[in-house]
Amino acid sequence: MRQETIENYLKNIYHLSIGNKAIVGNFQLAEKLNIRPASVTEGLRKLHDLKYVIYEKSYGTRLTPIGAKLALTIVRRHRIWETYLAKELGFGWDEVHEIAEELEHIQNDKLINKLSELLGNPVYDPHGDPIPDEKGKIKKENFINLSSAKPKNSYKIRGVSDHSTVFLKYLEKHRLIIGAHLKIDSIEEFDQSLIITCNKKEVIISPKVADNIIVELL
Repeated sequence: MRQETIENYLKNIYHLSIGNKAIVGNFQLAEKLNIRPASVTEGLRKLHDLKYVIYEKSYGTRLTPIGAKLALTIVRRHRIWETYLAKELGFGWDEVHEIAEELEHIQNDKLINKLSELLGNPVYDPHGDPIPDEKGKIKKENFINLSSAKPKNSYKIRGVSDHSTVFLKYLEKHRLIIGAHLKIDSIEEFDQSLIITCNKKEVIISPKVADNIIVELL
């Protein structure tokens, strides 16, 4: 099993396990990796033998301490590269993810730490995702999805869950970017769409969009 493949498996298991009691199903992972479930099963068995995961066919998969440590190392690389690409090279937040997907497999911790120092040891990447430190620790915040927010309250956008180009361009179009302040005016009873005011402009956003915007109560 190639090291790049191992890293992709572990990183995606980590992302899927957040908020899911650490257990990840085969079909979830297959969809995330865009490969057949049968191939995922074979891969997980190999990772189990390597002691990166605990895999039980009828139960699911969870990372071992060794697997979690490597997964967080990869997440750190990815988010440092995203930040470097955006801050130092001028790439847009809708461009950095795909490039960082390739750069994250460069196995040089000294390089990543030097990049982090150059950037001022950032805590968040361009999408608002927390960057693990050298020990794999992540800063905890009491942020919520906009879909869970309450009417009449004001919020600050702190991050996004969907990093796809089409979604990020949609947010830019409506100026719903990191750091923007918004107020929820009302929620449509029929489909739970949110009517918000952002930058003195009224915007109607769907529940799907709201579920992928992370905010902080002001």
